[in-house]
Amino acid sequence: MFQKSDFTVFDDPTLEGRMDKIRQIIDPKFEDFAKAALPILNADGRPWVAHVAKHKMRKVNPPENTWVAFAPNKRGYKMEPHFELCMWDDHLYLYLAIEENMKKTKADGPVIAKQLDRLANEVRALPDDFVLSNDHMQNNAHPLDEYAETVTRYGKVKAAEVLIGRQIPIDSPFLNKQSDQLLSFLLDTLKQLLPLYEELAQ
Repeated sequence: MFQKSDFTVFDDPTLEGRMDKIRQIIDPKFEDFAKAALPILNADGRPWVAHVAKHKMRKVNPPENTWVAFAPNKRGYKMEPHFELCMWDDHLYLYLAIEENMKKTKADGPVIAKQLDRLANEVRALPDDFVLSNDHMQNNAHPLDEYAETVTRYGKVKAAEVLIGRQIPIDSPFLNKQSDQLLSFLLDTLKQLLPLYEELAQ
């Protein structure tokens, strides 16, 4: 699985160089994680698919992060709730992601926000090391007690998002001496988020 040394891919300042390193070092590890995660996801009877980021739109600047996303749709994942394992230059995260692309019309935001409101008790019951983010393309994290505020913003602001999960900092034992335990930690995170997904997917 992932180790601290993998993060050096982001030290390459060139598009070609960084993409080569991502394809050679990071993508195979995303694929390995997918082999472990898909049996868990497929247990609900949906046809889950792993989508490894290709960064095809990148022409000049190298990607600041890279990811594999999971959704029961072979054509894509951004238009529905999905799971995302992502690497930034200073951490990994595994999130249940409800992104802005789900808001196809202005009316969709408030409707989805009501669905998210109904998950408040389940979110509150998650372990203390779970966090929120309001933008999957920004390197940030917020405490779970900001869930209501984050959901309200999702309903009102087109670009707002709701992401729930765990971050693993580059200096975490799971990326160093305890790297052999990282996969179990990630799969545990996935299992704890699955009930939230199932409620949203109904």
